Amino acid sequence: MQEQITPAFTAEIAYVGNVGRHLYVNPNFNQAVPGPGPFAPRRPFYSKFVSEGRDLEQGIYETCNCDTSNYNGLQVKLQQHVSHGLDFLLTYTYARAMTHTESGNSPADNYNIRNEYGPATWDRANFLTYAGTYQLPVGRGRRWGSGANKWLNAVIGGWNLNGLITVGSGLAFSPTTANAGAIVNADFPTIRPDKIGNPHVSNPSPAEWFNVAAYVDPQQPYRQGTASRDSLRGPAEYLFDLALDKQFVIKEGKTLEFRWENYNAFNIDNLNLPNTTIDVAGGGQITSTLFPMRQMQFGLHFRF
Repeated sequence: MQEQITPAFTAEIAYVGNVGRHLYVNPNFNQAVPGPGPFAPRRPFYSKFVSEGRDLEQGIYETCNCDTSNYNGLQVKLQQHVSHGLDFLLTYTYARAMTHTESGNSPADNYNIRNEYGPATWDRANFLTYAGTYQLPVGRGRRWGSGANKWLNAVIGGWNLNGLITVGSGLAFSPTTANAGAIVNADFPTIRPDKIGNPHVSNPSPAEWFNVAAYVDPQQPYRQGTASRDSLRGPAEYLFDLALDKQFVIKEGKTLEFRWENYNAFNIDNLNLPNTTIDVAGGGQITSTLFPMRQMQFGLHFRF
């Protein structure tokens, strides 16, 4: 039988697409029809049952398989099996995921679900991952220092550098308004503003991630704003987790592994999403991080 040889380096490229139909969603069938006056008389089931003395002034959420979604993505994979001390897997995805609602949530306006169509909140247009190990070329059996004595080899030889890296473009989010003015009597759980200008700033920072002056409260009564759902993007993600390890042979069958792990090794500020509300103090500003700052830990693992 002929032995199969695994190639040292492989490259793959693929297109992935899917369409979701009849997806689970939790619509509010008793949402008040947008308009003036109290909510209760504008709720569909209130008008049907109030004459019978039934109090149906609250939302009524039902199960409905009536949502849709779609995903289109270009996927690239590069993989190298151990060669010249390097072993890695690198993946890159360029994609777009579009939905009306997510995770069964109720749309903001149950009477105009089409208006809720936009990027999924978990959508990242670009996403790259790397996982690999590099045997540093120093020490016995390696490129340099192969003749080192056991004491020198114990210090400089046999080290491995491990990396887990993720880089992704920003997540999608929607601008919102707290003081909706004329829309206040529309029974929407979230209200988006009207877009009147360019929300993008030349140098986004935690102090101003997007231009809140590009939005105003809805200018026509009893409707959702013209700003699209999830039409803005948050900060990109850069996460580098690195580790350095070495195995010491004490005697046959007994080894001691030393490991130095660094999470967010370069201490990058991975910012969270900004305050999305345009008409409050701090709107458009970022006050938290997505991941902790650099953390280190040392470990010893004795095998026998």
